[in-house]
Order: sequence, then structure tokens, then C-alpha cells
Amino acid sequence: MIRITYLSEETAPFSPEALLGLLTQCHANNPRRGLTGLLVYGNGTFLQSLEGEVAAVDALMEKIARDPRHQNLRMLRRESITERLHADWSMGFERLTDEALKNVPGLRDFSLKEFNSEYLSTHAEVVESLLDRHRAPHWDPLVRELDARDKLIVDLRQALATLRQRNEMAALVLDAVIESADQGRLADAQLDLCRSMLKTLRAAR
Repeated sequence: MIRITYLSEETAPFSPEALLGLLTQCHANNPRRGLTGLLVYGNGTFLQSLEGEVAAVDALMEKIARDPRHQNLRMLRRESITERLHADWSMGFERLTDEALKNVPGLRDFSLKEFNSEYLSTHAEVVESLLDRHRAPHWDPLVRELDARDKLIVDLRQALATLRQRNEMAALVLDAVIESADQGRLADAQLDLCRSMLKTLRAAR
């Protein structure tokens, strides 16, 4: 297996609806390809880590390189692995904000405007800090304090991480609906997103 970490920039601003579409596609396709990973988005920039068998990861990277929504793709790291760091995620996701960055250990002086290809490609320690807190043992400050040796704690850790992912997706759905309503074009597609997210949230209770 291999893990690839790369940066790319959007060719045009991604709306919340476009981000939802991208994540939905990842969640549908990655499991059958044996792929797991994490996507961090902000300031028009994508930071992504992909894990899986060599052929599957390389095929997806080739597809991303041809995707007209991406430009200036930069490979940060390609490494052979024996275990996954993002095994729980068909595609974990975070949409960065300046507020969220205040909670990243060691990055209190790092701002969203610095989340760009030029800066990140020359600051490996920042990339590691951004990715490290989303790996299974390090999801957030609370989880970092938990001792993973006990099964109950492992289950709690995963529940917290899953809740964070649901919150990210729910926020994207709400943003997409609000954006559409503001433009006077709320359509069946947006309502279907709401129904789908509501179904997911109810099933999780």
C-alpha cells in the first residue's frame, strides 16, 4: 500500500453544494476501490491524503490531475505503508476557518490566508500538524487525552470523530441551502440534500 499527500488549487470557487458533490462522490466510490483518506479545504486550496493499493491510488491521482476543477497540483509525499492512518474514513473532511485553526496545537499564529500551495509546500511541519489531529488517535484535544488501550475508549474516540464528520457535512448542506435560497433558486436538489442529511442524522440517534 501507499499513501500520497498532495496540494491543489481550485480553478473556480467551490460552493458548499460543489463540496458536497465532491464528498458524496468520494464516499460512494472510495470504499469499493479500497481507498481511505482525508481532505482539508480552505482558502481555495485542497490538502489531501490518500491511502490504498498502489494501482488504486495512482489511478485516482491521474484522474485528479485531469480534473478541470483542480490546478497546480503539487505532490508533497509518496510513501509505502503497512497500515493506514485514516482507516476509518472513505474520505474524512474539514473545511478550515480561522476559528478552527486556533485549536490546532502549534499553529496558533497560522492563519487561513497562509493555507495555500506556496506556503504549505515549504512548511512540512504545518502540513503534519493539520493532518495529525485528524488521524485516529488525534482527532481533537479531548481525544488526544484518551488512552486507546481500552475498548470503551476506542469506541468513544470513533464516536467523537464520526460526530465531527456529521457536523461538517450538515454545515455544508445548510450553507448550500442558504446560498440557493439567497439566489432565489432553491430547487429539488437542495431539498433532497436536506432530506438525505436528516435521514442520516436520525439514523445515528
